[in-house]
Amino acid sequence: MRVSASILAATLFAAVSLARAEQPSATFTSFNDWTTSDSRGVRIEADGRLRLAPNVRRVAQLPEGVVWAAVADGAGGAYLSAGTEGKLFHYTGGLMKPLTQVKGGIVFAMAKVGQDLVVAPSGEGKLFRVTPAGDVKPFADIDARLVWALAVEGNDVVVAGGSERGATLILAREGTSRKLADLPEETAFTCLASDGQGGYYLGTHGRGLLMHYTGVRTGDTMQALMSTGAEEVRAIVVNNGQVYAGATSGLGAKFSSGNLERREGYLGEPGLATRSTVIRLDPDGVPQTLWQSGQSQIFALTIWNGQLLVGTGNRSRLFSIPLQEADRALNPFSVLDDLGTAQATAFLRLGSDLLVVASNPAELHLLGEAQATEGTIDSRILKGVPLADWGRAYLEADTPAGTSVNLQTRTGATEIPDGTWSPWTPPLRSGERPVLPPARFAQFRLKLASTRGGATPAVESVTIHWANRSLPPLWDGVDIMPPGLVLTRNAPLDDIGIERVPLKIQELIPALGYAGGEKRSFRRGAQAFGFRVADPGGDPLQFRIRLLPETGGPMELERSWREKFFTFDTLVVPDGKYRLEVTASNGASQPFNMARSAVWRTPTFIVDHTPPVISALTAVAEADGVRVKFTARDETSVLKEGALSADGGAWLELVPEDGLFDAKEKTFDILVPRDRIKGNRVLVRATDAKNNEQTATVLIGAGKKP
Repeated sequence: MRVSASILAATLFAAVSLARAEQPSATFTSFNDWTTSDSRGVRIEADGRLRLAPNVRRVAQLPEGVVWAAVADGAGGAYLSAGTEGKLFHYTGGLMKPLTQVKGGIVFAMAKVGQDLVVAPSGEGKLFRVTPAGDVKPFADIDARLVWALAVEGNDVVVAGGSERGATLILAREGTSRKLADLPEETAFTCLASDGQGGYYLGTHGRGLLMHYTGVRTGDTMQALMSTGAEEVRAIVVNNGQVYAGATSGLGAKFSSGNLERREGYLGEPGLATRSTVIRLDPDGVPQTLWQSGQSQIFALTIWNGQLLVGTGNRSRLFSIPLQEADRALNPFSVLDDLGTAQATAFLRLGSDLLVVASNPAELHLLGEAQATEGTIDSRILKGVPLADWGRAYLEADTPAGTSVNLQTRTGATEIPDGTWSPWTPPLRSGERPVLPPARFAQFRLKLASTRGGATPAVESVTIHWANRSLPPLWDGVDIMPPGLVLTRNAPLDDIGIERVPLKIQELIPALGYAGGEKRSFRRGAQAFGFRVADPGGDPLQFRIRLLPETGGPMELERSWREKFFTFDTLVVPDGKYRLEVTASNGASQPFNMARSAVWRTPTFIVDHTPPVISALTAVAEADGVRVKFTARDETSVLKEGALSADGGAWLELVPEDGLFDAKEKTFDILVPRDRIKGNRVLVRATDAKNNEQTATVLIGAGKKP
């Protein structure tokens, strides 16, 4: 069957129109759909499903913003260094207590030796011993400017850090220290973990190397296992012969300056310069990337309940990676929880629970094996353009007996929710229409709950619909261009021809080239306009353009003009006063019954393509020159220019007798020196405000009295 071109074109046009009219919606079903949400007590799995997370509760806060180091006290509590002035705290019995303050800068590393602490304040080149009562005394001098990690071997302390000569590894004991190894090519050793055989795995800052030091009793050698490709290795853990390294970039300068960023909001964009990777090295030294991020930075790693936990910033999300390959095949990773701070900087085992240290603000959270009984997740902010009516949301979830998922929505005019937003709606059924005021922004919240131990709902997806309000275009004005200036999309290069282009228009035609989206040129009788108008919703506009004469009916010039500039030829209309009426409409991208328009009428402008009349022209010899007189008059426009030439000589610009071009009629009386006149003929020219020109010629002596 043959289809005519007109039917095919109409069908295509209808299809395009329907596509343009489709209303917006957002579906949350994949992991990335949820990454900019705010969640507490909700686990986000790699396949995008939401479940209840293990129970996390905040147990303490510190007055300082950042916790730099933490070590268990052996009695269910922890010692912490916080702030930039060497302050130490003791978390014990569920309370946070100041312990002491050590001389120097930030304490990035601590270790427990017997009942005491050994701490390494930055920039001091010293280790200090701190008793449980808070007494501070020197432990040893060390050749290290910054110390990033400490480990204990009996009464000795292994020190990993950096000196003026690069990365250095030191063994310190009461009153003395000695260098074990160094790596001049790297800035510092950033972390270390025992290999269980008297040696250590170390990470470096510089090229992000994973190193192995065999130990004094096993050969005292240093070997590079791999280069991670990141700036530094921030954390290492060892489990059953497997080495897990957390490599990251962009943290070194922030750590050493003591200034970690505040928490990213849900509007935060991924940081392209930040990249973190978790790499596993098997017993044969074969590396495998288990997890990577273009946004999160790694601060800490630990093994807990058959999974590798990753503490990240600048949202304090705890990522979980299953240790068993079969489990990773089903669920390679998940966001275990979000602490609501900026960074999760350390993990400490407290029995079966895990103490999670957070910063900005400085807090302690206890992560338990039991599942939370409830959790919430607030979606990213959804945006209407420029105003929207917010409709139904559809929830797909599996809710076993004793579990539930509630859906709520709210709207507001500010991009960050504040007191001006509407309250959350009551819980909505899937597909129930909410009662919400129209607004630019909206958000939905899910509440997952369980009354049965271990049972959890599973959210598969949420889809929310809205309709953007179609608002009239906003006019700022119409610019009336100088006569003769042509604005087109594809003006020919030779459009000027041999016409004289006025200086004012030459300034508007940069090398007769492109200026923005249009091509500029000159043609006598052309009148151009520029439209300053925008659609609040960003829809493309089309324009109906009419010419309104001072008397008589309007003349339609265009019905569906698409450019924001327009030129028409005035030679087809009589001289006189006119206005341009421009109706801007978004109808090309809106359903028929939603299209909006707005009208702008220009001030009156003159159409004048009749040249002035030159009369009473005389040229009479007088003394050593020639006196030239003439009168120029235009019926429509004010005169703007006069000129004189003698037998093809250069044009000499003239002014009227009164020195002003301010009227439709002007008289000229000029005494031209004889040496400026080549022959016996004088040519004069008059130009009106619309660049219409008239010339006239006279023989010298014409009009001379006998």
